[in-house]
Amino acid sequence: MRLQLHSIPSYFLYIFIFFSSLQVSAKEKDTNIQSVIHLLDYLSKDYPMAVRDGEILDNAEYAEMQEFSDKIFNLAQKIKLPSESGQSILSDLNDLKTLVRNKASSKKIKDVAEKAKWAIIKATGYEVAPINWPDNANGKSLYMQNCVQCHGPKGGGNGTLAAGLKPAPANFLNDSLMAGLSPFEAYNTVKLGVEGTAMRSFTELTDKEAWDLAFYVKSLRFQKQKIDSVSLKKIFDEEYGNTTLKYVATLSDNELINKLGPDIQGQKKLKALRIFSPSGKLSQSSLTVARDYLHQALLNYKNGKKDEARQKALAAYLEGIEPVEVRLKANDPAFTSQLEQKMMDVRQVIEQGKNSSEVENKINNALSTIDSAEKMMKDEKLNYWLSFFLAASIMLREGLEAFLIIALILALIRSTPKAKKALPYIHGGWITAILMGVAGWFLSDWIIGISGQNREIMEGIISLIAVIVLAFVGFWLHNHSHSKKWKEFIEKKVGAQLKGERMIGLAFFSFMVVFREAFESILFLQAIGLETESGDQSSIGFGVLAAFALIGLLAFLFLKYSKKIPVRQLFRYSSWVITLLAIILIGKGIHAIQEAGWLSVTGFPVSLKIDWLGIYPTTETLISQVVLLGFLLLLYYLSSHRNRVVQVK
Repeated sequence: MRLQLHSIPSYFLYIFIFFSSLQVSAKEKDTNIQSVIHLLDYLSKDYPMAVRDGEILDNAEYAEMQEFSDKIFNLAQKIKLPSESGQSILSDLNDLKTLVRNKASSKKIKDVAEKAKWAIIKATGYEVAPINWPDNANGKSLYMQNCVQCHGPKGGGNGTLAAGLKPAPANFLNDSLMAGLSPFEAYNTVKLGVEGTAMRSFTELTDKEAWDLAFYVKSLRFQKQKIDSVSLKKIFDEEYGNTTLKYVATLSDNELINKLGPDIQGQKKLKALRIFSPSGKLSQSSLTVARDYLHQALLNYKNGKKDEARQKALAAYLEGIEPVEVRLKANDPAFTSQLEQKMMDVRQVIEQGKNSSEVENKINNALSTIDSAEKMMKDEKLNYWLSFFLAASIMLREGLEAFLIIALILALIRSTPKAKKALPYIHGGWITAILMGVAGWFLSDWIIGISGQNREIMEGIISLIAVIVLAFVGFWLHNHSHSKKWKEFIEKKVGAQLKGERMIGLAFFSFMVVFREAFESILFLQAIGLETESGDQSSIGFGVLAAFALIGLLAFLFLKYSKKIPVRQLFRYSSWVITLLAIILIGKGIHAIQEAGWLSVTGFPVSLKIDWLGIYPTTETLISQVVLLGFLLLLYYLSSHRNRVVQVK
């Protein structure tokens, strides 16, 4: 039959509709596969928090595990799996449902979930991409722990264990090899290993860690090249919003350059996307993703697209809430459970086919809770005047102690005939110490400035180190506010140096006395600085200047009326300020490590949270503060008791 001319537009319209339907079908298939994969990952990771040794630890978490195991099976049934492998996959997923209901071991759940996940990926040829942008800094750390022995510190395949391996370890600096390899292929190699080689499967790594490592390996060949980090970082920030993560994760360099452009600018874009990862954007963008998906879910539901609404509601939780769950729990475990419940309520009303107004109500409740979550993660810092007070107090204590010791040394020297000869060495020692202290401040500030992705861990570790030093320094001050042992010690030390005419020894002693104070000051002030808003950092500088001014006044009064200066009371006051700072810092240090996921989070029955005092509603932070306070009070009591006994004798 001959095609009539007037029917041509209709003909093309039918073709367009046919191919459009195929694209929609393919998109739905991809969405179902992605949801199943992400749910399987989530189930295997979070199941241990719901069940342990056959006992339910958290009813809400366990209900979620049951819901997700059902959802995984139902979604998998909608995927067109090959007949030869499809039945086996569905059988495994059905077993997974049964295992969850029977409260099986975490290992059994993980084994079945991993087996099913990789079977689905293999059967469908699905291109997996990470939920959030991988962290190259963490990838480097994982590389140094797991890969450097074979592949070498720079990735050249020349590690200490490489000799004699057949085949030899891959050379990640080889341009022709790495340009054709996608991060997804590197990810698969990390997770599955390479049969018949020394490259084993790193099943102990989470999916996120495997992606971090894969992205870092892909960056190595670019790191050997000359890098203008400032301009490349600017390029990355521009491309971050323009290039999808799926492309960056699943395309090889050769494929990605075709999309970016083969010119010099395209090469720079490629290099930037391989070397950098976003800093400080994940938590905010994650909650934004959750909001976007919820809005899309409501729109789809109102338009009668229940399945799509269900998918979007699920993605809102998996891709929006789950990535920041650890941080939220560290801030308020009870609130985090409420947020999870509200996200589950949204999924349930969609699943039950409730009317649109009820779905909208549940989604609005979830959105309101997400707003609260965003505010919660913006940790309050030390306020301006508390930072000023703490900085001034610390600097006053350190500076006054250094001045008193140097003044005593000078007084001892002036009473000897060798005074003129020794003075330049003494002054040279403490002046050198101050200059090195200033240099140390700027160096430590630079180190903190480049720490980037590991800031939470860095803040936690610096705070805890400061707490340890503060605790013992505070005890030392309290002890010496009751005695004159420090004076006897210095007289003995300086006297021995003078008797032997060891002028370099005097200079070194003068240097160490002041440098010790300078070093402690840097540590304490940086710990305060990390907990102070960037706009309030001037409070630390003004606090230090105020302390110097007061030290100058006290120095003048000391030289004129030395017996009237209440040194004992000043040291005792400093001890209590140090105790307060130690309590604040141990709370903030433990909290920062919890936010980074390095320490478990146990909710406290009373929701007590005062950010700037380091008080959070978790058992770990509160117990650490109470234990430290008790320990310090015990030390102070024992010190006072011992000194009273000595005075009586």
